[in-house]
Amino acid sequence: MRRRQALSAVALSAASLAGCNSLGTPERTPADVTPADVPTATESPTETVTPPVTPDPDDPILFSISNETETRRTVSLTLTRADDTYIDESLTLDAGDGEAFDSGIRSPGEYELAVTVEDGPELSYTLSIGSFDVRSGSNHFVTVNSDEIRVFAEE
Repeated sequence: MRRRQALSAVALSAASLAGCNSLGTPERTPADVTPADVPTATESPTETVTPPVTPDPDDPILFSISNETETRRTVSLTLTRADDTYIDESLTLDAGDGEAFDSGIRSPGEYELAVTVEDGPELSYTLSIGSFDVRSGSNHFVTVNSDEIRVFAEE
């Protein structure tokens, strides 16, 4: 039994010392230095420029609104950014119906979404639209329930 313990102790200590030696790292000599290692006087830091985002004209960012209640509802939907209005619609939806709007969003940024249901809930929400959303046409879904409004984003 002690023989097995001794062998396992030797094996573990040998494994823990693996890769250790006293040789260290060799010093570099001028002959080892390649031109890529030597900075030149003409080098300057490069500025990273973010390319503009080109939206896919066949896949715009849509805002789809649906009435998930059992009654007809009148809903107002407004989407703005700074002084620009992208959607300003008021519509009456039957129970279970919905409608989609092209938002016209063509650049990333913060957008304000306001949804108001006549005699019902209201919602104001800040949307962060990123470059990926613009390129891929990530849609947003607004569902109207009897006591709340929910907003979902397609990834």
